Amino acid sequence: MNEEDLTINKKRIFFFDVDETLYSNNKKEVLPQTEKLILELSKKPDTILGIATGRNYKNLDVIKKILPFFKYFIISNGAVTIKNNKIIDENPIPKEKIIELIQKINLHKVVIANIGKEKEALFHNGNIENLPFIKEWNRMIKTPIDNKFHLKERIYMINIFGIDANKIKKILDKEDHFNRYYWEKHIDITLKDINKFFGINKIKKNYPKHELICVGDGCNDQEMLQQADISIVMGNSQYDFLKKNSSFITPHIEENKIFDFFKKEKLV
Repeated sequence: MNEEDLTINKKRIFFFDVDETLYSNNKKEVLPQTEKLILELSKKPDTILGIATGRNYKNLDVIKKILPFFKYFIISNGAVTIKNNKIIDENPIPKEKIIELIQKINLHKVVIANIGKEKEALFHNGNIENLPFIKEWNRMIKTPIDNKFHLKERIYMINIFGIDANKIKKILDKEDHFNRYYWEKHIDITLKDINKFFGINKIKKNYPKHELICVGDGCNDQEMLQQADISIVMGNSQYDFLKKNSSFITPHIEENKIFDFFKKEKLV
């Protein structure tokens, strides 16, 4: 049996991040080599494909042309796990915790995005200085303003952005019941201990003989990359601590060379 046959017959389960990993936010598309990679991986009998993203299920429409190749979906940073369009695990944030959080940060110049499985809405305290931030948010994900949305729907993740987003870090650091990711312009919040690997681990337990390979670029990919048998960080990642501890670093997403890279490293 040659080396290529060994690669073909390996049992592997892949989890891919979406934004800036499968999907180019700059070009607003899944690039050709990315599409080719997913297609080739899907053909392998002992390979299972999954998504692990901060997006909710509705907003996976940006990668709709490759969605049919994926069996598992870890959405909202691990708060919801889906198999074949059915929720197999969910961890909504209790309404009382959301109400408490809004009360604590509402006097600051921030906007809160409450994320459900299929819908989301912005909580806006009326501060007009944040209107440009809302406009920018809607360029990526069109989201209505509804200050009662969190009272009507199950909320799995909260995004906080706006002028004072960085100023509320001290408040959030005192909140023991939340997991937080501090991005350059916004903050992701889920329940404590909920992250992408939390969801992945629910699935991986069913495939003990499969090698776990995780691919991502963001700070919310840290746990799944740490726990993977093989961690692959995108060359466009802005987080050096991810690259430093990774098994592989791909070319920048915009170079459209990810299939060639996987082929060279015998990952496909």
